[in-house]
Amino acid sequence: MTDSAVIVGAGVIGLATAHRLARDGLAVTIVDATRGDTGASAHNAGWIVPIMSAPVPAPGMLGQALRWMARKDSPLYIRPSLRPEHVRFMLSMLRHCNPQDFHHGVEALVSLNERTVALFDEYEKDGVEFEYHRTGQLMVFHTGEAMRRYQTEAESLERIGHTAEPLSGDELRDLEPALGSHVRAGLQCPQERHVDPASLVKGLEDRCRELGVRFLHNRPVTGIRSRGGVVTSLLAGGEEISGDVFVLAAGVHTGTLSRLAGFPLPIQPGKGYGFDDTSGSVTLRHSVYLGEGKVAVTPLSDRLRFAGTMEFGSSDSTIDQHRLRGIVRSVHEFLPSFPPGSQPRGWTGLRPMTPDGLPVIGPLPGKDNILVASGHCMLGVTLAPMTAELVSAQIKGAHQTSGSAHPAHAFTPQRFASRRGHTTADG
Repeated sequence: MTDSAVIVGAGVIGLATAHRLARDGLAVTIVDATRGDTGASAHNAGWIVPIMSAPVPAPGMLGQALRWMARKDSPLYIRPSLRPEHVRFMLSMLRHCNPQDFHHGVEALVSLNERTVALFDEYEKDGVEFEYHRTGQLMVFHTGEAMRRYQTEAESLERIGHTAEPLSGDELRDLEPALGSHVRAGLQCPQERHVDPASLVKGLEDRCRELGVRFLHNRPVTGIRSRGGVVTSLLAGGEEISGDVFVLAAGVHTGTLSRLAGFPLPIQPGKGYGFDDTSGSVTLRHSVYLGEGKVAVTPLSDRLRFAGTMEFGSSDSTIDQHRLRGIVRSVHEFLPSFPPGSQPRGWTGLRPMTPDGLPVIGPLPGKDNILVASGHCMLGVTLAPMTAELVSAQIKGAHQTSGSAHPAHAFTPQRFASRRGHTTADG
């Protein structure tokens, strides 16, 4: 019998998992090294976008990154570093930049997204209070060629009801007059949603408290105790915390925690940048993806949020002004009423990246009662409720989640084990 669960991490993945397990009837404790309402779970675009669920390592991705190395404001930047874990991670990611692995990853993520929108709707019905928008998404491009690449990638999502309808520049401006004349083509994705991510984190935490979840903030985990192949407790903030099952959902810190359990995972940070604008210079109804600029624009109740860029090789919260200026430049190219000389107050968020671009969900090898729920790259908000469903099913010993089969093997930590039992790309 499993009566209690300890979850490490109070971000959106940890909270979604706690919510699900508490509704299953488990006594749940969340342990977090900080307050829990900062970091990547609050600092992101807030998009619920199965239509954009694809692995980061794609054919040609690293080649493009190398061509962008001379530009500090480029959408994708690999900071030079000789740290062994960084080098191993990037080499492993390079090996996954091929059509076969990319297609495999897309198919796995399509299956994981079958109930994404329905699960967010269920949050509302369950009393989770958060800012939630159902207006759909637009992807806009300067060229039809760029649009068609995204259209091809989105085709596999049609079978689960997520469509991308091609529109001309004029049709896009009919929907969003703020778009400039250089926008020539785009895709309308009516099933996609967006949220204020900070409100989602707060709403889930509040609902978890109502369900009896115990929160232990400012308690960094320093040890994991086992008896044979069974984890018995965590050491956090000087306290021993026992449970029947444990879930590591600590974002970029999950690799370090899994090392304490004897199986280091190759989860490395990818730094994203963003800023909020309350000037009112641009008004939008839909969330908008600025294709060539790789910038997400999210209209929230009191502001516009801009998010973009991916930077590998940096693990702190320092802000490179070149990166922010690159976002501002891209925004002005697509939304000309946004002032090109803006100097916004930026923020960063460290996304937990994996070499193959897929999340890590499931029990650690050799330790069946400690599971991982991390490595969601840039899809943490999108995949949070479905990750919780999968963790719930695995704890129950089920092979199916809510009646639908899912390729759990695609996300298992076991995929990073070599024949000798060590990770293939140590993080």
